[in-house]
Amino acid sequence: MDQTSVEQALNSGNVHELLKVWEDFNRGEASLSNSSTASDQAREAAAHFLSEVSEVAALEALRANARAVELLTARRWYVMKSAREGGAMWAQIGEALGITKQAAHDFYRRKIEEQEKYSPDLHDTAAARAVLED
Repeated sequence: MDQTSVEQALNSGNVHELLKVWEDFNRGEASLSNSSTASDQAREAAAHFLSEVSEVAALEALRANARAVELLTARRWYVMKSAREGGAMWAQIGEALGITKQAAHDFYRRKIEEQEKYSPDLHDTAAARAVLED
């Protein structure tokens, strides 16, 4: 991934490309830190690996991380709806997300309200609201 590819990933909104930028940075960092204490053979392997992994600056990796988190969080309500339709309780959803039942419910409700306000024609409001109550 060259500099142009990194910029394209940062602007794309493609979670997979953003995560690749993030992973390339982390692989490079791990290889660099491990190579300082490794044997000559391990350092050679790390150098070979680094030649195949794109060099990603820390700030680019952070931007990719922030954008991926933003996209995944924005899409979270779809999966919450699916979980509710599948019979999951709000407490289970909250536990899966590492938050309280109430926080999960509030997040979902806010996202539904945003959908209704900003893009009411793009989703089934009645179906989205139907899963709000236990």
